[in-house]
Amino acid sequence: MIACAFPGQGVQKVGMAADLYASQKRYFDQASEILGYDLLELCQKGPLEKLSSTQYAQPAIMVTCISFWSEYIKTATPKVLLGHSLGMVTAFIAAGAVEFSDGVKIVARRGELMHDSPTPGQMTAILGLDADTVEEIVAQAQQVGTVTVANYNCPDQYVISGQTEAVEHASKLAEERGAKRTIKLGVSGPFHSSLMERAAEQFGRYIEQFAFSDPKYPVISNINSRLITTAEQVKMELVAQISKPVDWIGNIKALEQLGATALVEIGPGNVLVGLTKRITENLELISFP
Repeated sequence: MIACAFPGQGVQKVGMAADLYASQKRYFDQASEILGYDLLELCQKGPLEKLSSTQYAQPAIMVTCISFWSEYIKTATPKVLLGHSLGMVTAFIAAGAVEFSDGVKIVARRGELMHDSPTPGQMTAILGLDADTVEEIVAQAQQVGTVTVANYNCPDQYVISGQTEAVEHASKLAEERGAKRTIKLGVSGPFHSSLMERAAEQFGRYIEQFAFSDPKYPVISNINSRLITTAEQVKMELVAQISKPVDWIGNIKALEQLGATALVEIGPGNVLVGLTKRITENLELISFP
């Protein structure tokens, strides 16, 4: 059984849409008309600083991934989809739960709200510690301020998110406990933490104007690793995941329990293939294109 996964913010790079076929460029033309700027030119020529800014990165990554997906499904039939953070929105569009044109608007608004989050904060990756240790550190650091585990990426890589002082304190504690590295992420807010609840509420109100459908492929929830099969579940996941952790480890374990034999990452780079390789040896891992 084949599963397909879509990456999140951070995979953007100048030239990431260079391998597009002419037929795929229609997605960029349509998105550019909706967004009011030339998205393909931004993806092809940058500058990287602009492309990496949340409100531009999210539409750019989604449209690039959907254009690749449109080519991939000409010759393959996956049975289940996954996404990492932003990649969940892409997965819902790929699954037909959201129309592409609506998806562009939804992703653009998601990026704007996350970029303009009124609550300052940061995210930091912790490498080389297990989940229990990271959770203990986070519990200690909560005495300083709001901080949580935001991404359970693989058994030795976790991302924490929250108020800057609390995240920095947790990073220091992690180094004292033997972390190989702590890396401050270049994002504009404390994503996937309770500090994003206001943004999630605003986003929830925004998406009420759109029609959602039951997905043609089941999608594994980032939050609880259960299968999303209805339009109402799609809406709930889109809103909740902005302020809830991404459990990629749990997602991959759920995928294995479903009987998957291969995971194909659709999009630029191979970040998810790299993470999944450190979670399991039981899946054939492929990057497309």
